[in-house]
Amino acid sequence: DLRSWNNAHQKGGAIKYGQSLLDISDAMDLDLFKARYEADRAKDIQLTATHGIDEVMKANNLDALLFPGSSGANVAARPGYATVIVPFGTVPNAPTPAFPENFNAKPTPFGVSFTGMACSEPTLLRLAYAFEQATKRRVPPPAIP
Repeated sequence: DLRSWNNAHQKGGAIKYGQSLLDISDAMDLDLFKARYEADRAKDIQLTATHGIDEVMKANNLDALLFPGSSGANVAARPGYATVIVPFGTVPNAPTPAFPENFNAKPTPFGVSFTGMACSEPTLLRLAYAFEQATKRRVPPPAIP
């Protein structure tokens, strides 16, 4: 039981942020919500796969869909489709609320997402690699001594 193990190893940092969500989820009656979950899951697959990614790609004879950043990953994850994100550069890091005065925030990494239909991983990797080689935008992190 994960909860018991966490409690037994609390001093070792096993539950640094607590486990209230685990406790709540463990107490849930999953059978009570199973029908609704399955209906919602079927709707997600229909909207994001059948009438989403699949329909758009087939209608336009596409090999992949491109999204800015990681925004395509959420859509693709719903039906279990793959997304490959290629580093492309950085954007200014200007959070709301603003960082404290004299805090110099480094730019935030930004990428391009390649999303495809089921079992399209080889195509996505080929396209993402070709994009990375053509743009040469990826900057490797500095070496750590």
